[in-house]
Formats: sequence, structure tokens, C-alpha cells
Amino acid sequence: MALLFGGVLGLLVYLRPTSVVPPRDPPAAWVPSAAVGAAQAWLEGWERVTYDWRVRELGERSERPDEAVVIAIDDETLAEARQDSRPGVATQPWPRQLVGRMVHRLVQEGALLVLVDLPFTDLSPNACVPPAPAGPSCDDAAFAALLEREPGRALLAFTWEAQGPRVLPPANRLWPYRAKLGVYESSEAAYLRAQAVLAGQRPAFIIPAGSQVEVWGGAMDEADARGLGARLGAPTLILEPRRAADDTYRVGPTELFVALTEVQVEGLEATDLIELRHLEHPVVPLLGGSSGYGASTLLAGRDGRVRAMPHLVSYTVRGKRHILPSLPLAAAMRLAGTRSLRYAEGRLHVGDTYAFPMSRAGISLLRWDAPNVGRGSRGSLARSIRAWNVLLNVFDVEDERPARFENDLEGRTVVLTRTTGESAHLHTTPLGPRTPGGAILGQALANILRSDGITRAAPDLDLLLTVGLAFLGAFLALSLSFLLRSVRGAVLYVGFLVAAMAGYTFGAAYVFVEQRLWVAMAGPLLAMVGAFVATIRYAYGTERQIRDFVHNALGRYVSPDVARLVARDLSLMRPERRQMSVYVCDIEGFTRLSEGLPPEQLVGLFNDYLTEISAVVRATAGQVDKYIGDSVMAFWGAPVRTDRHAHLACEAALKMREVLAERQAPWEKKYGHRLSFRAAVDTGELVVGDLGSELKSHYTVLGDAVGMASRLEAINKVYGTFVLAGDTTAQLASGSYVFRVVDQVRFKGRAQPVRVHELVARRGELTPRMQEQLALHEQALTAYHQRRFAEAHALFERASMEYQDAVATLYTARCARFLVTPPPADWDGVHGVDEVGPTASAA
Repeated sequence: MALLFGGVLGLLVYLRPTSVVPPRDPPAAWVPSAAVGAAQAWLEGWERVTYDWRVRELGERSERPDEAVVIAIDDETLAEARQDSRPGVATQPWPRQLVGRMVHRLVQEGALLVLVDLPFTDLSPNACVPPAPAGPSCDDAAFAALLEREPGRALLAFTWEAQGPRVLPPANRLWPYRAKLGVYESSEAAYLRAQAVLAGQRPAFIIPAGSQVEVWGGAMDEADARGLGARLGAPTLILEPRRAADDTYRVGPTELFVALTEVQVEGLEATDLIELRHLEHPVVPLLGGSSGYGASTLLAGRDGRVRAMPHLVSYTVRGKRHILPSLPLAAAMRLAGTRSLRYAEGRLHVGDTYAFPMSRAGISLLRWDAPNVGRGSRGSLARSIRAWNVLLNVFDVEDERPARFENDLEGRTVVLTRTTGESAHLHTTPLGPRTPGGAILGQALANILRSDGITRAAPDLDLLLTVGLAFLGAFLALSLSFLLRSVRGAVLYVGFLVAAMAGYTFGAAYVFVEQRLWVAMAGPLLAMVGAFVATIRYAYGTERQIRDFVHNALGRYVSPDVARLVARDLSLMRPERRQMSVYVCDIEGFTRLSEGLPPEQLVGLFNDYLTEISAVVRATAGQVDKYIGDSVMAFWGAPVRTDRHAHLACEAALKMREVLAERQAPWEKKYGHRLSFRAAVDTGELVVGDLGSELKSHYTVLGDAVGMASRLEAINKVYGTFVLAGDTTAQLASGSYVFRVVDQVRFKGRAQPVRVHELVARRGELTPRMQEQLALHEQALTAYHQRRFAEAHALFERASMEYQDAVATLYTARCARFLVTPPPADWDGVHGVDEVGPTASAA
């Protein structure tokens, strides 16, 4: 069961998706994709629940980072802007040059970098605002000029989609000529020249020329070409007809953007990353060398929650895949002053400054530094500032007034973003349902700057944990199954499982909080519970089989305590030699009784008798061995070992006398007869075990004490006693029970005589009359063995008359015989079995 649950769930954990983006390629034909996919999704859903809980626990123990600050274009900012009379402020979207003035002001207030998380995918729809230059895209040009004033301090965002068909710009055939605009040594310079061409809404071509590259621009005719050259500062102009082959070197806005944005990563292949199908990048006028670019796209899981940041993605241009960074990663590269990225041992190294966990798919799990979304627009960050405060500072400085707000941005990175109530700007995260996207970018940047993050455990480790907990669940279920025999035990049984689950949960949470390591929780816990429940069923079935075996071997009347102990340790049934006590009893006059009762009544009476006898044996931890006609044989000391077997056998004998005495009246009323029995107990070394043939076996005992108990039971009739005991039994139990010596007998086939005792009563229950009788018997027996037969005769006769003592009556007859014919001189008081009485021989 452990292997089944651990293997199945472990395989699902091991084959977990490595990317948050579903693969486009169909799975292999042999994989039952629908069933496996559904199972993985179900298991991963539960795992995400445990992950979110651990994330919040980690957030409880963290401090909100202040390395990044959100500049929020929130509802209050837009409400204030709608009431303002300055040009362009009340419109939406704002003129881009207004955004540029905000960027400039933020840098002046000490911001290290400004991450502009706003869309600039189309030319600005706003008219120019003085003193911007005139032209159809003067707003974009003014924005670019403002960014040029702060070179390297602003990063613009782009977005992407990983699904859907690839969208390629159509080849433009409306430009029949191409004009040569310059020859450059580096591709970077060539791309900057191409950007100027593309900004004029005409195609650009970058054509290799040996070790150099040439930049050409599309032209309608010679005059158009001369105008283009004049605008771009290329007075010497070469004009050629455009050929179809030129489209191979054509550079569109996307190609230009990719060339300006791409990064090189040592140790990581572009094929390992998410491949993009579509880019939404800033318009050409904003593609310059002074700005940086990074992706602001956030990926949500199947449940719609954002838990990770895709820091590296790939995009294919003319058959070659290029690696593009996220906005936080691009910012970290600027802050570190490097373009060098290296991937090693599950971490992405940004130069020698930062190194943070990242999967080979380019995705980093976010380490949230708060347990919930903060007030306003800060998310898990320490601070957020309304964009309106920044705008007022812009206006104050331009009006030569002191800035009214002290935003405390010195040495920090800011994220300028929209955080209005529109759903596109708010995301569901483990912290809550309304986390601003800009705050998520800020948290991702803080993770990089702190070289921090969450590492997911290797699939091998999760597989090992899943299988290990499955075996732990099975072990607990098997080793503690004995607790299921009571309600309290069942509660304790389940409590052990809950404790084990809580222990693993605590351990997984501790590793997550202290080591930032995400080990699987749902799979291992489900495997443990599944194996536990399945093993309970197995254990229940096995225990039932063992219980049936125990009852078959030991008999139906075995004590539950004994059965429970034997079921827990079957080695108790192993054959061995040990000291034990054997009990044999027989109904007096059963033959005569059986002939006088109808079969139905005889069976009913007999069954009632055996039930009472067996119940007493069971109550004293004994084992009913067998029924032989009206005889019952029982033993103590096996299968559960005890040193008090003689005491228990004697106690059983006395209890049987008491129980049968209570049952005499009901039996006589029901069946018309009374029952009396005679019994014997003997103790000795016996072989005990499951003995028999292949067809039938029985847990029983073999040894001299068995035969001796049977012989002692038989000679009860001679002495008129009810319970006789062997000498060893009397010695072991004399501390708790009272015995009197009856005789010394040499049985046929035995060289050594046997001292025979009668079990009289429990110590402490002797009446004064019984004490007087025992004292008189001992005095008479002493005189008898000292050959003072006249004295012994008188004493035994007195005991026989006063106490109706059958043993004394037998000795009275012996003494009378010895008075007539004395025994020989070597007489030792031992009588042979034939001398004891006629029934003794029969035994």
C-alpha cells in the first residue's frame, strides 16, 4: 500500500510541470495525458494551497522592503488631475512628455532608477504641449528628449504573450528605392541609425559589408531620399532600387527593439525559456540608447494567482532565438552596472553583485516580505506614493517654487505604475486578491537586490519525501493497529497520524521559512494519509485473520486479552518447554445422568456446565485445552507466560465450586438434576505448542503433569475429595491458598511416590471450624505416620464423626486394619495405586 500510494503520488510530484505556461506540443502518444494532467492539476492545486500558507508565514517574519517604492497613478490622483486646469493634466492618458517630466523629477529627488510600467505601444494620441517641438509625434519626441536628459536612469516596460499565433509585420512594398544613410563599425550604432529611420515611418535595412554594416532607408524617389538624408545628417547619398533580397536585411520595430533589449546569459540556452509569440513594445520614437527595457508581464497559475516572475523569456527573429529580460532584472543590471548574466546551480548571477534563485525556464518564485496586501498601492513593499504628489512637485519646481512634498527617494528605485481599480492593474497573489502589478514588480526587484527568493526542491527530493511518508503512514497504521480495539485507542491512533502530519507540516514550513526551500507538502501528506487508511484496511483484515487463527488454535473461549497479546506477538505460539499448571475436572455420575435425560435436555445441561467452566478458566487467564466427554482440561502459563500459573489454577478450581453451587438450583428447576464435579491440579515442565497433523492441529500441552492431573482427578472418588493438587502446585500456591496433605501415592509406572494435597480454601477465608478440622487432621496424620495407629484411629474417627470428613473415614479404616495387621518395619506410609482403591486402578 505504501509503495502504491507513494509511487503514484510521487510520480505525479516528480513529473510536475516545470513551467507555468502549458506546452504547445502534444504529449507523447503513450502518456494518458487527460488522466495524468487532471491528476497533476488536482495535486498541484493542493500544493499551491500549502505554498501560499507558507508564503504568508514567511511574510509574518519579514520586514517590508524599502529598496523599491511605488509611484501610484491611483484613483485619487486621477480625481485630482480631472480638477486641474494645466494643459493635458485632465486628459487620459496623460501626454507622454508629462510622464517624462515626472521621470526627470523623480531622478532629481534621488531615485536611482525609474521603472515606467505604462504602455507606450502606440504613437501618442495627445497633441503637442508647448514647449514641445512640432510634428505628428512630437509628444513621443518630447518624451524621448526628456529621457535623454537622464541617460540610463529610466526603463520602459514591454509586455508579451506566450500563446497564440505569431504576428509578423507585413513587408512594405510602397518604397521602391533605398537610400544609404551610413556605414558603422558596430551593430549598436547601426541600430540607433535604424531607429531614426523607423521613427520616420519608413523601412530600414541593415546590410553587412565585410567587417562593417550599412544602414539604408526606404525612399519613394530621389527627392524623398535627399530629404531623408538631410533630416538624418547624411548629405552624401547613394540611391538604389529596392530588391526582393533586401527584405532579408529589413529591420522592423520589433527587430530593433529585440536588438536593443536582448541579453546574453552564460550557462542557459534560449530554448530552455518560454518562447514568446507576440511582443507589445514601446513605439519606435521611444527606442533609444539612453533607455532600458524590460518585461512587466506577470504570469498567473491555473488558479489565477501570481506566485512567480518570469525574468528571462525568448523571442525568435529570423530563426534565431533572443533572450529578453524582465523589468526588475533589467533594473538590477543597471544598478549593478553590468550586462553579464550567468546561470549556475539554480541561481542567476547578475555580474558579481547579485545572485537569486531561478529555474532553467527563467522563472523565479517571489519571496513576499509581508503576510498581506498593505494599505493603498504598496502591496508587500514598505511605501507607495501618490503620483499626484510627484506631479505637484513637478509643477512647483517649474514655477520656481519649493517642492511641497518630501518623498524620500534618495538611493531607491521607483516603479511608476497605474494602480486604479481596473482589473488589468490588480492581480491575485498569495497575499490577497488586489495586489497592484507595480508592487509585484517592486517586490521582484527587492528579491534580486537582496539575492533572495524561493527555491523549489528537486523532483528527486519530493519523490523521496512522498514515498518516505507513505511508508511512514503504513508503519504507523501497522505498528499501532492494536489501539483500534477501544474508542480511546482509536482516538489515540488517529492522533498519532495527526501528530505525524503536523510534524511534517512544521518541518516543511521551517525549511521554507529558514532555508527558502519549497519542498512538496500536499503529495507527501496525501501519500501518508492514503497509505495509512489503506493499511488500516489491510491491518484490519490481517488482524481478523490472526484473530481467527488464534481462536482456531486456542479455542473459542480464549480471553480477549490473551487473544490481543497473541495477535500482537505470534511468537507466543511457538512450541517450547516451560513450567505450567494443568487442570482436569469431571462430572460426578455423568454416565448415570446421561442415561436418564432426553438428548435435548442432556445437551442443554452439558452446554450450560461447560460454558460456566470455560468462563471461569477464561476469567483467570487460563486456556481451555479440550473437552473429552464430560471432562474438561485447561492450563495456565501459555501462550502468555506467567509465574502465577499455580495460583490461577487454584483460583479457577475454587471459583468453579462457587459458580456451580450457585447454578444448582436453576439447573434442578430446569433440567431436574444437580451437578457436582471433581477436579485436580498439577504443575510441572510441559511442552506447549500448536500440535497436530496437516489436516487438524490444536494448541495444547504435553508432559507428565497432564497425566498426573488426570490421575489425581480420578482418585478424588477414593478420598471423597473435590479438588486434589500435586505437591509442586501446593508448594507454589501455598502463600495464597490452604492445602492439606491427603496421602502419599505411588502410581503404576512411576518409581517415586507422589504427595497428594487437597485444596481447601483461600487464605483468609478459613472459618474457625475449618481451622479446627485441619489441626485435627494434621495431628491424626502425624500419629498415623509415626505408627501410633490406635491414637490415629481415635483422632480420624473423631474427625469423621464431627466433620463428616471422607478422608478421615478412609484413614479410620486403614488404622483399624493396621491395628489387626501392622505394616512391615520398612513401611514409609506410601500406598500403591491398587492399595488406594479400586477406581484408582481404572485411572
